[in-house]
Amino acid sequence: MHVEPLPEATADFLVRHEADIQRVVRLTSSQRRQRLNAAAEALEDDVDDDPAAVGFGAPGDAAGGAAREARPSRLSEMGPWLQRGLQQTFTKAKGWEPQRAEHVVSSGLRVFGPRKTGPNMLIYSKEVLEQVGGSGSTWFGRREHSTLGSSFTATPSLSGDDASDAEDSLTARAAYTIRDFEESVSTGFQLATQSGPLCFEPLSGVAVTIERFVYNGAGQAAADSPEPDRAAPGHGAVGVAALSGQIITAVRDAVKAGFLQWSPRIHLAMYTCDIQATSEVLGKVYAVINRRRGRVLLEEMREGTPYFMVKAAIPIVDSFGFADEIRKRTSGAAIPLLIFRGFEPLDIDPFWVPTTEEELEDLGEKADRENVAKNHMDKVRRRKGLFVERKIVEHAEKQRTLKK
Repeated sequence: MHVEPLPEATADFLVRHEADIQRVVRLTSSQRRQRLNAAAEALEDDVDDDPAAVGFGAPGDAAGGAAREARPSRLSEMGPWLQRGLQQTFTKAKGWEPQRAEHVVSSGLRVFGPRKTGPNMLIYSKEVLEQVGGSGSTWFGRREHSTLGSSFTATPSLSGDDASDAEDSLTARAAYTIRDFEESVSTGFQLATQSGPLCFEPLSGVAVTIERFVYNGAGQAAADSPEPDRAAPGHGAVGVAALSGQIITAVRDAVKAGFLQWSPRIHLAMYTCDIQATSEVLGKVYAVINRRRGRVLLEEMREGTPYFMVKAAIPIVDSFGFADEIRKRTSGAAIPLLIFRGFEPLDIDPFWVPTTEEELEDLGEKADRENVAKNHMDKVRRRKGLFVERKIVEHAEKQRTLKK
């Protein structure tokens, strides 16, 4: 497994079009329900007429009719349109070769995350796609392929003859492939992107590539089995269920560990602050903005009036009491208006420590300079009841004896 950051243009594209991706996912789900309803109607022909059976198919028919009424022509064109837009974001991306970008957009992309609509990608390499057997399919225009536990077809739980046939096919197989655990891999990816390792908040702009999938338990199972003819790994569907939880945990932990290998950053929620002030108090307005770790985006003077319009970006975590402070500093001459802007990365490594000679000379081994990113991360983790690494003893070499 390989974890790396997505190009900034690609991550921004996925954030902007999250609603469109969700529409494509819903369309795929509705088509799957229609196929299941058609299969249920086919099974009804083999059983006697039963009121309960007829009532079971009615809600499905209504759902299928509602899905057909929801503009299928526009939704069918949404997938190829997203594919073309995503391809353009990879054109000038550093570290992504054209052949690799073409593979990702054409057939390598399997699912987005979190919630299957977020700005993160789960990608299969060409070697893994050969095991899946769906190298010709793509997320933007999926061709369904029958897989047990597939994250795209979302195969329902089988019963009766279908379950026995699936178990027999698994038992006859010599070893597992990623095709058997596609749902587990997707679930582990969704869990990892839903709660990241820094603050247990969703990740953004992460690409997870499954390079290889190798099952090493076939030989051990054959050696331990008293009957060589029945030494298939995990004994069919029971083995898939037993290993699925382990694979979910392994994929989740691997994604988080790979994410920490890079220099991670946290995103801060931002306010856009529109301030109307006179020239006499303009300096005080800038002082308050700088004290709140904000930055000025635009400054212009309204024609025909003595007022300046200042537009600034301020982190929400530092904005509490901002309106009261700016009115107090300017004696009511400045009027702020706060509007939610979105999320912006804080370009400070929360795990930074001085390493070079210049850094050690300027800051010392303990780096007493305040790390804003680490402070924000520790506050969030402390509020959520997570482990926070801190120094209990600050100066262990000092000793003080108190006399009674």
